[in-house]
Order: sequence, then structure tokens, then C-alpha cells
Amino acid sequence: IPDGACFICFHARDSSYLRTASPGFDWRYHNHRDSSIHNVIPAAEELARRGYWVVRMGAVVKERLNSTTPQIIDYAANGSRTDFLDIYLSAKCQFYLGGTAGICSVPLLFRRSRAFVNFIPLEVHTINGDDIFIPKKLWLREECRFMGFREILDSGAGKFGRDEQYDQLGIEVVENTSEEITALAIEMDERIGGTWQETEENEALQRRFRALFDPSHVCASGSPRIGADFLRQNRDLLNRGFNFEVQERERTLILKA
Repeated sequence: IPDGACFICFHARDSSYLRTASPGFDWRYHNHRDSSIHNVIPAAEELARRGYWVVRMGAVVKERLNSTTPQIIDYAANGSRTDFLDIYLSAKCQFYLGGTAGICSVPLLFRRSRAFVNFIPLEVHTINGDDIFIPKKLWLREECRFMGFREILDSGAGKFGRDEQYDQLGIEVVENTSEEITALAIEMDERIGGTWQETEENEALQRRFRALFDPSHVCASGSPRIGADFLRQNRDLLNRGFNFEVQERERTLILKA
């Protein structure tokens, strides 16, 4: 990476690290948190086109990257990784792009913004300040449809932390597509660069999402923001099960705004 060049850290959680660090423990209970690094590569390539160097983080990883873009560095797999560099890169990056694995806490310590993808469960509140996120979607196998956000909260699935809990309700956890991840990366880049154009439509959708949570809920405090494109493309998930109580909370948020 040339001196003075801006770079992004990105990461996709898989099961390799925990299997290596604690081989005697069965970690499969939270495999629903894993995701494919390959779905993040299009976002990394888009960020490279925007002038960034893009560094893939991770201590022990299942797969190497398959990108030939020279500005994308597979730091996690190319033999250069050290504990010190993990901290240094996380402290100096323009922003972090990835899931809720342990490494995501390091950029927070150094006030780096984070764009969370494959966020799960919905009610785990690790969003802070300028962070934005998109959640994994939950597919009901018997009904052949995705659960709405209101359904996720009412069913308790918004707090599930074990694979068997999803299985008991017939839920399949679906990770974000490469298009969804790329859209979030672009949004974060433009927000940081001051070129992001907010619209009333975006703000209305954000208010509707925040109104899903009771005012006393940790996710209702501050301004947790879902990716704008994700909300526009998934209005049905936002509107399904939207009841009178939620409408009243939305009106309150509009008055406060």
C-alpha cells in the first residue's frame, strides 16, 4: 500500500478460526453467523475502482480470495498477518466492511466507521455512531417466504443465538447477496466522503424501521441505520405485520424529526 493511500478492511466470518483456537469445543451452534468471503469480493473490487486499497482481515480463514485485482490484498492468507498489524490496520482504515466477528470491535476502539453486513441476530445492538448495517434475512421453509422484521421481533427470532432455535421454527438463515453488500459499501464510502445524497424516502424508511422497536429497546436508542438500498429493495419485509402501535411510534419519530 503506497504511503498516504487510503484503504478499507473487510472480513467474512467462517468457522476456521474457532476450530483452530479451541479444537475441543463444538462451535457449530452459531454457524448461522458464518458467511462467504466470495460475496464480499464484488464490493472490494468496486472500492478498488474508487481508488482504495482493500485488505482482507482474519487470523485463520477457510478460503483464499479469488480476485486478481492488485489493490485487493489477501492479508489473512498471504503469510504477512501479525497481531500488531491486525490492530494497526483496523486503527488506520477508512472504514471496516464485514460481519459481527471479534475483529469488528477493533475499528470501533479507534473511532473508525463500520459497514456491517450479514448482521445477525437483528436485536444485537453493536451499531455505533456512523455505523450502518444490513441484516441476514430469515426464510420460512414451510411457507416459502421471508419473515418480515415485525415477525422476527414478535417470534423471538430477533434474539436467537443458536442454530437449533432457527431449526425449531423452520427458519433458514440467508446471507446477504454481493449486490446488497456492494450497495452498502458504496453508501458508506459516499457518507464518509460527504457525497451521499439523503432523500425523504430514505428517511421515511429509516423511521419506519426504528419504529418497530419499543422506545425502551436498546435498538431504538440513537440512530441505527439499515442500508438505504437494502430498505428500498425490501419494503415488504419492513411493512409486513406493521401494526397500529408501530404506526404511533413512527408518528412520534416524525414529530421529533
